[in-house]
Amino acid sequence: MPSVFRPRSQKTTHALSRSVILVLLSLPFYLLCTVVAQTPKSPPPIANFTDEAEKAGLTAKNTFGGKDTKKYIIETTGTGIAIFDYDNDGWPDIFLVNGTTLEGAGGTSSTNHLYHNNHDGTFTDVTREAGLAVEMYGMGCAVGDYDNDGKIDIYITTLGSNHLFHNLGNGKFADVTAKAGVDDPGFSVSAVWFD
Repeated sequence: MPSVFRPRSQKTTHALSRSVILVLLSLPFYLLCTVVAQTPKSPPPIANFTDEAEKAGLTAKNTFGGKDTKKYIIETTGTGIAIFDYDNDGWPDIFLVNGTTLEGAGGTSSTNHLYHNNHDGTFTDVTREAGLAVEMYGMGCAVGDYDNDGKIDIYITTLGSNHLFHNLGNGKFADVTAKAGVDDPGFSVSAVWFD
């Protein structure tokens, strides 16, 4: 059977030409979108931190080791911190362990610091009122309820005798180190509570 050639109408030819032109014009846009979609995203920006300690009332000076040099390993390890709710008001409070120099604090008292959360982004130093203004060469701390009375207690490791402070529940702590037999008069850096 012989093939029959039928010429296309001019209308069909124009529609086909427009379709080809439309595809050719949109091809670069399609390729650009594909490349952009496959380009790896840049990493998120690095976090920026601003020192707000003074504004928040966290003003205690941390003393640890020599003033000009740090000759011994105990002068280079730093001190600890505990964030816990010592007064059970639902807001985290801050306990900062403080050291001293091997030569002593040089006439100034070097104690740890307990900061009460004021619920507005600021803190009040309640160390003295809480009974925690005890001079020591503090190293670290662990917080936990050692006697299951529902109040969080503090154990402080030191160069010298460690200290256990029992939370009395009225914003005050009592040093029960000797009574509990946990003084360990050596060199302790850290501690942990476990069951």
